[in-house]
Amino acid sequence: MKLFAALLTLLICAPAIVSGQEAKVEATTAINLPVDSVTIYPDGMVSVKRMGSLDVTDGVHKFVMDIPDSADKSTALLTVSNATIERVIYDGNPVYTLNISSAGSQDFALSYLMYSAGYWEPRYDLHLTDDSVLVKANAIVRNNGGEDLKGVRLKLVAGIPPVVEPYLAKRALDRLQADYAAAPEEAFEAAPAPMAPATGELETLYIFELEGRNDLEMDLEIGLPLFDESVTLVRMFTWDAYNKEEGPAAEEIRANNTMQAPWPSGKALLYRNDEYVSTITMPYTPSGTNASIVVGPSADLKVSKKLSDYNITENVRAIQSENRTHTVKETTENWAYNLTIESNLDREAMLEVSDSRPKEAKIISISPQPSETTATTMKWRVSLQPREKAAINYVYQVVTTEALNSQR
Repeated sequence: MKLFAALLTLLICAPAIVSGQEAKVEATTAINLPVDSVTIYPDGMVSVKRMGSLDVTDGVHKFVMDIPDSADKSTALLTVSNATIERVIYDGNPVYTLNISSAGSQDFALSYLMYSAGYWEPRYDLHLTDDSVLVKANAIVRNNGGEDLKGVRLKLVAGIPPVVEPYLAKRALDRLQADYAAAPEEAFEAAPAPMAPATGELETLYIFELEGRNDLEMDLEIGLPLFDESVTLVRMFTWDAYNKEEGPAAEEIRANNTMQAPWPSGKALLYRNDEYVSTITMPYTPSGTNASIVVGPSADLKVSKKLSDYNITENVRAIQSENRTHTVKETTENWAYNLTIESNLDREAMLEVSDSRPKEAKIISISPQPSETTATTMKWRVSLQPREKAAINYVYQVVTTEALNSQR
């Protein structure tokens, strides 16, 4: 590890004789460690780590740590090799009283939190081909921490929207501090970013660590490569027949995230054959799942929903109960719908159709059978050959009763 120069201030008292003994010389060392790594959370919180070395004699020493005014002093954590902390004074910059067990070069590591000190988001370029999509992502980063940062390791935390609350980031630092306390030597070597525990709220966090070291100028937005990957995709069409009886169907692509990292949510520019198509929002996509991206309305499929038949019958009848005769009118309504689909494509296509019915309705007939049903919705997956026509037909019945009068 490189030896970093530290600002050394000695406050020396003149020797004096007290009860026949010399008074000890008290020294306070002010240290400004260089920034080693910066971790930016989705809510703007920044975790800063500073690291360096200093030659120190054994015995008790006082160190005042130079920390930015915008830092939360209560979150400061100092670890020093071959030393134990005897006292900390949180008055302005923290002052640590350390007992150094052996003289020589000692490793110093300091971490603290800063609020609203950074910002980052992904920006995507999605390049479509017939059966794959190239996902290219850059990290747009802004340093609002009050100082220029030179040659730092940069770590970016991604979490499931809405963004992680600040107290979760604080819990991540608490865990980091516990790791340092448990094994300080390993911590000096690895200097890990805050990691999620095995269980609990932080399981949704993922930390991207960018390659190499980067300069982050204050109040300047920069773009840095995050990742790029070519993944397979499935082209889909969707049609909400209940709300869009005459269409159009929408074209979707479903890209499988085969990375170990998630795809964070962010703005994406969509290209087909290197020609710009549209600007969309990339949904948050965990590893091993599919991102459903709506390309837009499509003219490749012609769709239509029509009411093919409707009839109503009424029947008045008497019902006997508790020495009373009740007269009720029973109304039966039958609704028949025809959904037509026509492909204009020269290739196979998959269409997902959804439709709704009243909750009190009873299905009388349906063809083909839906792939999924609930109390009010029906969904079909229709595989279409090139230029093929297809149809969905169903009939549902609604029966209502109305009391007319009652007699003894």
